Amino acid sequence: MAESSRYFRIDQDILLEFIYHDQGDQEKYRIEVDDNGSEVKFLDTIKGDSTSTRHLISELGSAVVNFDVTIISGYLAVENFAARTLLMQNGKTYKFDLNALPQPELFTISDSLGVYSFSPITNIAEYTPVINGTVTYSYEGLIGGKAIIDTRANPLFATPDEETGNDINQTIGRYHAVNVPGDDKTKYALLGYDSTGNYEQQNFINNSLEWTGSREDDLLNYQTEATANINFILYDTVRLHLRSGFSFAARGYEGFLFEVNADRTTRVKNYLTQLVYLNQSNYELSNPKPFILGETLWSKYINIKIPSLVGQNSEFDDRFYGDGTVGSSDKNPFGNYNISFKLLDRLEAIGGYDYVYTGEENSFTVAREDEFADFTVVVEDADDGDYFKIYGEKDNSLAGFEGHILNRIQTSSDDIIVIFDVDVFEQVGTSFIKTTQNTFTQYEDFSTPVTFRPVITNANVAVGFSIDVTMRIYNQTDNTQITKKASITVNQAAKYGKNLQALKIDSPNILTEVYNVLPSLTSNKIISGFITDNLPRTIKYVPTFIERYNVIASSSRVDLTGIGSGSGGGVNEMLADVEDIEAGEFVNEGDLTITVPPFATYIKFVIAKKRGDDFEYISFENTELVKLTFNDGKTKLKFNHVYNKDIDMGQGEVLFKINEQNANSIRGMQTDTFYISIDNGQDETMVTKGKFTSN
Repeated sequence: MAESSRYFRIDQDILLEFIYHDQGDQEKYRIEVDDNGSEVKFLDTIKGDSTSTRHLISELGSAVVNFDVTIISGYLAVENFAARTLLMQNGKTYKFDLNALPQPELFTISDSLGVYSFSPITNIAEYTPVINGTVTYSYEGLIGGKAIIDTRANPLFATPDEETGNDINQTIGRYHAVNVPGDDKTKYALLGYDSTGNYEQQNFINNSLEWTGSREDDLLNYQTEATANINFILYDTVRLHLRSGFSFAARGYEGFLFEVNADRTTRVKNYLTQLVYLNQSNYELSNPKPFILGETLWSKYINIKIPSLVGQNSEFDDRFYGDGTVGSSDKNPFGNYNISFKLLDRLEAIGGYDYVYTGEENSFTVAREDEFADFTVVVEDADDGDYFKIYGEKDNSLAGFEGHILNRIQTSSDDIIVIFDVDVFEQVGTSFIKTTQNTFTQYEDFSTPVTFRPVITNANVAVGFSIDVTMRIYNQTDNTQITKKASITVNQAAKYGKNLQALKIDSPNILTEVYNVLPSLTSNKIISGFITDNLPRTIKYVPTFIERYNVIASSSRVDLTGIGSGSGGGVNEMLADVEDIEAGEFVNEGDLTITVPPFATYIKFVIAKKRGDDFEYISFENTELVKLTFNDGKTKLKFNHVYNKDIDMGQGEVLFKINEQNANSIRGMQTDTFYISIDNGQDETMVTKGKFTSN
């Protein structure tokens, strides 16, 4: 199973993406519970009662930042940057992991601005600066770097490596909400907010007589116990994408409350998050890759870490869903994620406490495990040429992938398309540069791989390149989608450069002497011309461009019967008999009208040119492809002609098939024009056009 996502449109301004972790590589999704990882606190709604509803408050680690120190080409490298200048914050503790150095004890920070220590057991060095200034870090025989100590530091050098990001933070307006005991189920008190200006994060739970649950001292005790007894927590990720230009204030709301809870066997719910976003909040992140989904541009997002319900560390489960003893967890082993999105009607300060009141609500359930774990996307080097194939699989089967999608379309009437986003990254030195971004969309033929050949712009210097593919199975009916990712790394950059590699010829070009050429005499020219004129010749006409003056056409719906038809075996389109259901008359271009019913249908066209009162049929006999196209600007559907023994393409006859799924897509288009064209590989020429109806 690889990392995968499911999308849900939960509000006109909010798109939820639930990202399942890769259960085959859980190390990437573990966050340590220590001085550099997540700190968790459990909030009891009834003080000291672990069997009642509990809240999880997950915050950053303490003021410790980890650095990995390695060697790159004779330099000391910190976090993979050679001789990096560090911007440290006065009073923070910095840990240097020196395990990659041959002799970790030779690493030193020479100064008198702080306290430095080294453990030969863990090979971890600690440094806590206490005075502003500049220091150096070094290692014998290598080029080191310097560190600048100041009262503030760049977040890159002041934030722990591993964090949930779920911290309550007054500065950026990230708050936690608890439902106030009583009859008003829409009333929530805010933690991490105090409108009086005397900021006290736990104001409500510390002082309100309404609250019968944990106080701040209890939270700190739980935090100490969790740090001592929980090694790590495995997280899934929820990403709330915000519509470009979103404004809850303009809609008359104060923001939103986002809740995720999990069931216990006693039907009590434990809350994994109760996140509040107010209009004055600003903890959303700009998406470096904004995207359009459901005709909406999503340009920002909020990241939330949710402890996974699958494969979780039992140490965490026993403490959050139990009393802390081994095996005490009563988490429902079959429970799913219960999600609630509530818009906030108003924000009020009453009696020194701050409350929000919820209004419109959207609640739904997200499966605990990826329902599409057996779907994968494949990108591979083609074995019959210099290109790549991209396709989806179900249970490692391309046919199974198409079968599932077609079955889903037929049984649910959903409009499903498959979108492949393809990014090419070129490795120049130690950096990867994104040079190409392509999108391919499949409306049908889901068992046909997408063929892709990259053009490497830095082929002369690139070490190699990678192709990253994101496959999106998009349901246009309910605006949901499932994403899968794959990647391939290729070390032959020159092979896919702008220019093909030149062949190296060892010997110089030598003009070959030909001895049976007649001398260039007048008499010999006459003989040569006589021979040339009498050679047998054949002429093959290939229609590439057609004179479209006076083009006329007729159309008729037909049925295919005979060989291979019936008995559940389908129709052999090549050998079946073509039977006209309705006759068509020749009309001028633009006056031709066809009917597209809401089910599969065959349509035959006869195309000719009018020469006075006579017809001259246009021959398609040597044409590579004749295409029928429907296009309304947003959706383009193309159909290749169907070969059949009864269709005489030399006499202007051409047959097309439209399946049920595409017929319904055509009927929903905004324009009613279709085109018939010739495609001979390099050029596509329009032959005629007409209109369609859906009656």
